[in-house]
Amino acid sequence: MMNRLLAPWRALRQRYWASLLFDVFLILTVFWCIHAWQTRGLPGAGELPRLSATELDGDRTPQALPVAGKGVVYFFAPWCFYCKHSIGNIDELVHSGKVEWARAVALDFADLQEVRDFVSEVGLEQPVLLGDAGTARDWNIRVFPTYFIVDEDGGISSRSVGYSTSLGLKTRALLAR
Repeated sequence: MMNRLLAPWRALRQRYWASLLFDVFLILTVFWCIHAWQTRGLPGAGELPRLSATELDGDRTPQALPVAGKGVVYFFAPWCFYCKHSIGNIDELVHSGKVEWARAVALDFADLQEVRDFVSEVGLEQPVLLGDAGTARDWNIRVFPTYFIVDEDGGISSRSVGYSTSLGLKTRALLAR
């Protein structure tokens, strides 16, 4: 019985290109499933949730996101290891011209000094907003970092959770309308 089940598998493994194609398909499927599970519950295509927040310099903004142009909204926590190593990618994304604007939104911080120290340490050039529990609830942020690529129509084009390379962000931005 076991031999009958293994025979097709062995036949596939003897064909190099078919075996390689199957392996690539399997790996991509696993990555897609993990991504789908990680981003479950996040706002999807369509209008952005409202983001009313205080800027790090203290100004209150009724609508903190620009209404036109491609952009990225990046939610982070100052204690987050992956945030520290990936937040610079949003500066690079803006400087490359792939997006017109970016907003970094701090969540889960003890005090303003913790956020200021983090921004200073990583050298972030983009505007930083201070979110709160309501912000996290409105956007359904459960882990850090969480990214949203915003298309030219002001809708969410792509979303991602966890570390994303500069190339990954540029690709998502290019695919946005």
